[in-house]
Amino acid sequence: MSDILIQLIWNGLVTGSLIALVALGLTLIYGIAHFIQFAHGEMVAIGAYTFMVFHKLSAWPIVPAALASIFITIVIGILLEKLFFKPVREHDPLIPLVIAIGLSIGIQALILIIFGPNILTISDHSYESYSFLDGALLATPSQILAFVFAVVLMIGLHLFLKKTKRGKAIRAISSNRSIGKTFGLSTDKSMMWVFGIGSLLTAIAGIFLGFEQNLEPLMGVQISVKAFSAVILGAIGSVRGAIFGSFLIGLAESLLVGLGIVASGFTAGIPFVILILMLLIRPEGLFGKRFVSLRQ
Repeated sequence: MSDILIQLIWNGLVTGSLIALVALGLTLIYGIAHFIQFAHGEMVAIGAYTFMVFHKLSAWPIVPAALASIFITIVIGILLEKLFFKPVREHDPLIPLVIAIGLSIGIQALILIIFGPNILTISDHSYESYSFLDGALLATPSQILAFVFAVVLMIGLHLFLKKTKRGKAIRAISSNRSIGKTFGLSTDKSMMWVFGIGSLLTAIAGIFLGFEQNLEPLMGVQISVKAFSAVILGAIGSVRGAIFGSFLIGLAESLLVGLGIVASGFTAGIPFVILILMLLIRPEGLFGKRFVSLRQ
């Protein structure tokens, strides 16, 4: 029983780390743009599918394929902000929200048209699992790299927001856009950075998700629902809340299904149940107070 529990905890941590990458992007965008970027999950799918094109169809090595995929996803993310969200930046937040929903549906349709409805895989190779703790824990290379990358990126994002000039500018714009402009801070640059960083995180999440599961047009929706639940769970606008909520959802899914408490067919419903309970019991989230800005 203890061996199974160790394996389930590891699986939950890997899942939670990938959810956290997406949730952090949602938190950054919401913190500065003040709307939920519903097309954020589709950036995960773009990262996964472009990586598949470079790595599997074009036979590029993993690293160049990953770099190309990340670059394309970042460019698309920044272009979406410039073309669709910047023109309505000063309008009612409901307008960019509706635009984001439309973009989400549109990107799903494009993926469906280009790649079809069939389930695809990134790699045809099987990777040997490493054994730890006298065989109690098995981990694939992609799982280990996913967890390590995610943790490094979380720490890096925290340091970026806390220590760098650009990070402090983003936090200032998030707190009060008008005052930030008074001090000469550029909202356009902050938006570009936030959407770029968010797209970077989703691209990496998409690449590792592609190794862990199959690719399908709706894969972005599935991870974005979990990420959105994690953001609400931790507290909207809180970076550490998004991370904590992500790992909690990842562990809950792994343990509840792995221990037989919840049937595997109901896995997709676990984030919704957690989200509903949190909204009923503590709508401001575990970390908090009512949202005012991008918090640490």
